[in-house]
Formats: sequence, structure tokens, C-alpha cells
Amino acid sequence: MNATMFTSPLAIEIERFLQYKRTAGCRYLRQEKELRRFDRFLSSHLAGNPVITLDVARAYAAHGGQQSDSTRVNHISLIRGLCRFLAVEDPRHEIPPRRFLGIHSRPYLQRVLTRDEGRRFLAACLRFPSSPRSALRGVVHGTALALLYLTGLRRGEVLRLTIGDVNLSGRLLRVRQTKFGKSRLVPIASDVAQQLSECSRFVEQHLGVRPSDAAFFPGPRGKRLDDTALSTSFQQILLSSGIAQEGATRRPRLHDLRGTFAVHRLLLWYEQNADMEAKLPLLATYLGHVGLESSQRYLQLTRDLVGEVTRRHQACFGHLITDLEGRQS
Repeated sequence: MNATMFTSPLAIEIERFLQYKRTAGCRYLRQEKELRRFDRFLSSHLAGNPVITLDVARAYAAHGGQQSDSTRVNHISLIRGLCRFLAVEDPRHEIPPRRFLGIHSRPYLQRVLTRDEGRRFLAACLRFPSSPRSALRGVVHGTALALLYLTGLRRGEVLRLTIGDVNLSGRLLRVRQTKFGKSRLVPIASDVAQQLSECSRFVEQHLGVRPSDAAFFPGPRGKRLDDTALSTSFQQILLSSGIAQEGATRRPRLHDLRGTFAVHRLLLWYEQNADMEAKLPLLATYLGHVGLESSQRYLQLTRDLVGEVTRRHQACFGHLITDLEGRQS
């Protein structure tokens, strides 16, 4: 780790906290940027007393200017974690309480696509156009977004795929050193492998033969596809497929494709009358989760799923339900 990353009186302690989180399997990329900003703030606000107090945390929250409640909650949560870490050795550090400064964070409700929306989304991915600035955009962005929907991979996992990570003949994706420091092999269906193969040939026609460590999904200059560019294309595909206008209170996020995959897989298993207790661990492994608890947060009830759950339980227990109106007549 760069010894000059932080410069405040708590520079060494903040570096130790960052290393601790990464050793625990957290990537902490965005958090590192925020810790740098907090470190610069501490350089001018700690004076001669290298202790984080509630007044310091309060001043930092005000220092951020106009921010959304969710952003402020995330920043204060990071500071809370840092203070808990520091207070183990120096109890003078004060840990901001939950709902510090009266900031309330409402949990995000994922927007799971219906099956019909999923079909429209995939169709829009296949016909996504290129742009004057990038002949690769249509095929590369469309294929990457389709892969997110069809496999439930995290966006970072898709963007970090190299040519060597994609085994088209074996229909396997090698996902390396992802969240929690885990790596895994992800099997893909034959039609997904075919789409990836077509994307690979298209890229090779424009960029030539590239080494195995080159990005499978490249940007216009051959480097790894930018996350912001992919998010922009995602919103354009939602608009073109008429999905963004539905569900007025919630617009799908790119990460919601992961939840959509999980729910649609669960729905398929319900239709097949599969043993859910046996299947859920498989889903958790496929998604790269450390346990079932992480997977369960994606499995919310949707209109499609409610109908299938009702059908399955009606088949098992429907004979126990008496039609009172029929009996009275």
C-alpha cells in the first residue's frame, strides 16, 4: 500500500483500516476515495488532537454540501466503521450513532423485470445500435447487458472478464477474485456461448487478434469497457423497450438484472416443482454468495412468482379449502 496515500494525523490508522477491510474480502474502491476525502478534511480539522469526535463527524457531514440522504448515510456509515475500528485501541474516538443527524435511509426495493419485460429487454440488447464514435458499442454493450440478465453476474465481474476467462467451447466463464476474494467457474447455456462467440468475432474484426489478458468487453480504444458507458446504454435500452416508463415509482438499476435473474430462476424451479431446499444452495453458489442469506435478499415476490407459488400450493393444499358459498347453496 502506498505510504503517502493519507496525510492527516490519523494517516497510519486509516491505512490500517483500509487494509483490514480488504483483507476481509472487501474491495473498498469507492470507499477508498471517500476515505481520502475524509483524510484531507481531518488534516485541517483535527488540530493537535488526533481524535474523531461527534463534532468532527458532524462538521464533516456539513462539509459535504448538497448531497442526497442515501449518499450522506453511506458516508457516515463508513466513518462509523472507521471509528469502531479506531476505538478498539483508543476509546477516545466517538462512534456516530445510527441515524446520526436524523438522516434516515430507506432501503432500496429492487425492480425485478417481469418475464415479458425480460424478453423485450433481450430483444433490445440484440438490436442495440452502434454510435458514430464507436462501431463496437452496439454489439459489445448489448452482449454485456444480455450476459448480466442471463447469468446474474455482478457488473464488475462482467467488465473484468478477459479473453482467457471466457471458455466458449467448454461454455464456462472464469470469474476471478471477485467480492469476498472468491473465484468461481460459471457455466453458461449454449445460446449464451453462441452470442459471446459472435461478439468475440465482431471485436476481433475491428481490433485484430488480442492477447488472452485483454478485456473481453472492450471500449472503443480496446481497453476495458467503462462502467458509466454501460450504465448509459442500459438506460437507453430500457427506454427503447418501454420498460423505464412502467412501474412509475421505481426505475430499474443495472444491478437489478442480478435480482431479476435470481427471481426468474426461482420461478422456473417452482414451475418444475423442484425441491427448493436443494436448489437454493446451488443458486447461492452460482451467484458467488458466501451463504443463503445473501441470496435471499434478491428473492422478493413478484407478480409472476406470486402466481406460481399460489398454483403450487393450491395443487398441494387446495382440497383443504372449502367453498362456503357452494355449501350454503
